[in-house]
Amino acid sequence: MLVRNFMASDVVTLSPDQTCHEALQELRRCKVRRAPVVQNSKLVGIVSERDLLRVMPGTCAQASTMAGEAGMDLPVRDIMCTQVVTLTPNDHLKQAASIMLRHRIGGVPVVQGGQLKGIITESDIFKAFYGILTSTRGWIILFEEPAEFADAQRDYVKLCLEHDCRMHTFLKYPTSTGTTMYYLCVEGENVDAFVGRLWAMSNHVMLVE
Repeated sequence: MLVRNFMASDVVTLSPDQTCHEALQELRRCKVRRAPVVQNSKLVGIVSERDLLRVMPGTCAQASTMAGEAGMDLPVRDIMCTQVVTLTPNDHLKQAASIMLRHRIGGVPVVQGGQLKGIITESDIFKAFYGILTSTRGWIILFEEPAEFADAQRDYVKLCLEHDCRMHTFLKYPTSTGTTMYYLCVEGENVDAFVGRLWAMSNHVMLVE
């Protein structure tokens, strides 16, 4: 699952010389919440709708004041973030999600060879995982592994193969109670035997459908 397969390649960009008022209008016209700032084909920053609203006047009355006019005429270069975290098209979707969580940002520009190739957002990642969770291929198996086996490093993929089954989705999530939740999509003639083996290993199988 590579970034290039989920990113938007038709990217709305801004110029550092545009005013904040122009930038906000552009974001709203294109119905996006953030945009890379590009100058001479080079990524120089990124600005979000929230960044713009911080400096823009909140009401028509405020817009007519000197401070309001200054906020509307402020160039994007003065408020954009210049320390831009980026990804490459060949980075894994997991890395994109990790970066967004760690930096608390909603989108990351995708760059290759110094050129802006696209942008991937939290919505893109959500759509990707929704597609995985709603897959109609094979059987969906949801089970909980007890906390005492958290360090056992059980190889469920190998176990699946031993039952002549194919696993095309494998999601693992540690819970706050120390147990581990698994979400699998499995195909094959011996899925029932595989599920029986999961039970025999003291797992709690919560769903098979």
